[in-house]
Amino acid sequence: MKHYRQIYQQAKDLTQLDSAAINDLLWKLICYAPKLPLRLAQEELLNKATPFQLTVTDTYFSKKQLVFNGFKWGNGKKKILLTHGWSSKAADFSAVIEELLKLDDVEITAFDAPGNGSSPAELSNLILYIEAIREIINQYGRPAIVIGHSLGAMANVIALQQAGIKPDLLISIAPVIRLKALFCNMMNSVSVPEHLQADFFKSFEAVFNRPASDYDLDTYYNFDQDLNHWIAYDEDDSVVDSTYLLAFLKDRPWIKSENYKGAGHEKLIKHPPLLHELIRHYFPITL
Repeated sequence: MKHYRQIYQQAKDLTQLDSAAINDLLWKLICYAPKLPLRLAQEELLNKATPFQLTVTDTYFSKKQLVFNGFKWGNGKKKILLTHGWSSKAADFSAVIEELLKLDDVEITAFDAPGNGSSPAELSNLILYIEAIREIINQYGRPAIVIGHSLGAMANVIALQQAGIKPDLLISIAPVIRLKALFCNMMNSVSVPEHLQADFFKSFEAVFNRPASDYDLDTYYNFDQDLNHWIAYDEDDSVVDSTYLLAFLKDRPWIKSENYKGAGHEKLIKHPPLLHELIRHYFPITL
């Protein structure tokens, strides 16, 4: 976390840096995921899990194979996959996992995406999330239920579409709808001037061979009313702009949704009313 604070503070004043140094710093601001220590309850929960490690290829940054850490609870027939959000980790789903463990015949899988939590990598990105999800599915089979938070919710949709998989139930909590808007929010938080933001997005397009605006959930979402999809959100979310989500939902009236006003972006995954709705109403129907 100390390293990210340094990045954040440096990004507040770019006047002393040349263009190359500014671009490098903005990449770190966007793609370095700060690591927060485990709380005691989270550590105890992970100690109950069966750990595993898988690898993915980091095509765009290190250009190396990256190991990432995963965790499994239970060995039931009903597979549940959890994908955490940006600069988060599997253990941040602890409140959800504790509730899921009360269900019968389930196998719960969560993971720390490369560069997040306990998984090593200097920088992370959406593609690494997607590749990690696909590798887990390749190794352990189709999940019946897929749950994602924030960037993880976006990654779930893209990974499932790419793999040609439709789960029995998809749950998206405070999903990122437009990646570019998320990046702008991060840069605006430290008052990066618009012309420097524009330079960063040119650099992004050069690295990924496509503009950041291409990473829009509307571009990837091809599911229809046959998918049981539930979205939980807070209309006052300060991290992701709910305007884009509401437009997304308007175009897809079959998606069920619930507004937990005032819950907050990070705290939504442990918000008691959401947990009650998640477990008491949705899971019994599917499981």
